[in-house]
Amino acid sequence: MTSSSRNEAIAARAEKVIPGGHLSPNRKLGRPVVFTDASGPYLHDADGQRYSDYHCAFGANVLGHKHPAVVAAVKAVSDEIDLVGAGMLELEVEVAERLVAAIPCAEQVSFCSSGSEATYHALRLARAVTGGRHIVKFQGGYHGWHDYVAMNGQSSRQMLGSYDPMSDGMLYDAARYTKIVPYNDAGAVEAFIKQNPGDVAAVIIEPIAHNMGAVAAHLTFLQDLRRITREHGVVLIFDEVITGFRHALGGYQSLIDVTPDLATFGKAATSGYPIGIVAGRRDMMERLGRTGEGAVFMGGTFNGTPASMAAVKATLDELAKPGAYERLFELGDYLRTGIDAIIARRGIRAQAAGFGSVWLVYFFQGAFNEYRDLLDNDTELDMRFRRALIDERHVFQPAPLKRLYLSMSHRREIVDDTLDRIDTIMARLAAPAAA
Repeated sequence: MTSSSRNEAIAARAEKVIPGGHLSPNRKLGRPVVFTDASGPYLHDADGQRYSDYHCAFGANVLGHKHPAVVAAVKAVSDEIDLVGAGMLELEVEVAERLVAAIPCAEQVSFCSSGSEATYHALRLARAVTGGRHIVKFQGGYHGWHDYVAMNGQSSRQMLGSYDPMSDGMLYDAARYTKIVPYNDAGAVEAFIKQNPGDVAAVIIEPIAHNMGAVAAHLTFLQDLRRITREHGVVLIFDEVITGFRHALGGYQSLIDVTPDLATFGKAATSGYPIGIVAGRRDMMERLGRTGEGAVFMGGTFNGTPASMAAVKATLDELAKPGAYERLFELGDYLRTGIDAIIARRGIRAQAAGFGSVWLVYFFQGAFNEYRDLLDNDTELDMRFRRALIDERHVFQPAPLKRLYLSMSHRREIVDDTLDRIDTIMARLAAPAAA
């Protein structure tokens, strides 16, 4: 049997019963890999090979795989109660209290099962509150799979400024009320709102656009969005599904002193269990608790699942410990500094980017303030780099411009090993130019 025989055999079975052999095309790594064990910063496949994980389940595993505190909390609650779906649990109240105390915009919170669900509910709530139809999102941003926002992600240059759906089967009648504008351009937002007085429900934004790598919003831009939306009665929504709890216990909003009306969270809130959170102003959120006139329905059998609630509580406990975020930021800075030194030494036209524990390499040089700037990225080099590291048994998102992660379980010696491998790969990438 070859070293990859079990991986290949299981993948062949998957092809017969699962579309494409994966639960999402985004999970493909370019070759058959079937993971059987996860612990801390490592994964093992069906043939016993160990991988360093910089994918971290799209960023969800902020503490690392199978963190003992999370495992213990989930086991403890599972020994007491499972899914009920009626009445309430004290654990739901405890978690909600913790979140309200931590998140600046959160006067109340509600739970669902994913980030996509959270953004869907936040947008529905905004439309109900304002009576407006239009929403504003930014080119390159991703806010979930639903028809209101699943468009204009990594668009080609030719599709900028046009409706660019991410999927076949999307209903244009739902999408046509979504206006796409450039990131960091408050003037474009204000102009659209003024052109549609009283008919714009929400502006939704990632305060750091991690879905196009690590494009940060200028502070003045976010301050302008807050002013513009408040002046025109538009709901400002921060999509913190990635930034929330990964960069700060109160979300990115707690670092910049700009408070949205609503915010959505997910991923890192549980360090590995399904969760979606909508947080916001009481006068808006109370609509979710009503029936009858003015009510906004937000149901779901698995909303507030005990295992997920226990995982949130345990994750918040770990992240609240002194020095937790400092360690994540320090290690992220160390990795990016090391990558930039390699790039300079090897003469590659590239740059390390990121914030805190989120990182990637852009294969171009120069500023990046909006998606159009990223069109200079050398896609071929980007993909060669990512595939080479996957071949070195590093788990990456194998798509250009996609962000990568560190977790609390990563240590400097792991990062040093990765930097050595990156140096070797960058030397190979530079070789044709030097020839």
